[in-house]
Amino acid sequence: MEFDITHLDKTQLIQTLFAHSAPLNLGKAEYDVRKSRGENVIGLTDEECEMILLELNHFETGGLGILDYHKGKSMKLVFDKKRNGRILVDSSKYDARNGKYRFFEAMLNIFSLDEILITKKGFRQYVLVELPKHLIRPKEQENIFKNLIKHTIQKENEYGKYWAIDENNVSYMSPFIKSLLSK
Repeated sequence: MEFDITHLDKTQLIQTLFAHSAPLNLGKAEYDVRKSRGENVIGLTDEECEMILLELNHFETGGLGILDYHKGKSMKLVFDKKRNGRILVDSSKYDARNGKYRFFEAMLNIFSLDEILITKKGFRQYVLVELPKHLIRPKEQENIFKNLIKHTIQKENEYGKYWAIDENNVSYMSPFIKSLLSK
């Protein structure tokens, strides 16, 4: 999937994506060492995000690999800044390492439905082929995200076309919020 993140709080997005990611492969060793030293491996501070985003803020156009591994967690974020100022991010690489729809889920947990602008709905087939078993969601969870994507309406803004979730036909509440309300 691809999202237009031009008007989103990128610090909040990166912090949430980091929290939703997991240490993998070579990153697992780095994560374990940092954790054993008592370093914060769970979250990112605003200052850390500022440093990560520094290059994006000075970059005019093109794809910019923001993060590969950070503190041992596999992020695989590439922000694509267009000439008209639009900033797109493809979730495929992130989802291939953290689970299908994990990027979308992270966005749903911090942004309102009307703030999430989808520019490409599908996944490249080859990206999610070798997803580890522990990252494969149960069908009922996957269907929640498929339903949200199915209920989108095409719109257009100053940057181009996108799909917005039709809030009149679907609703979404994060599992975390649901658990709080059920107590």
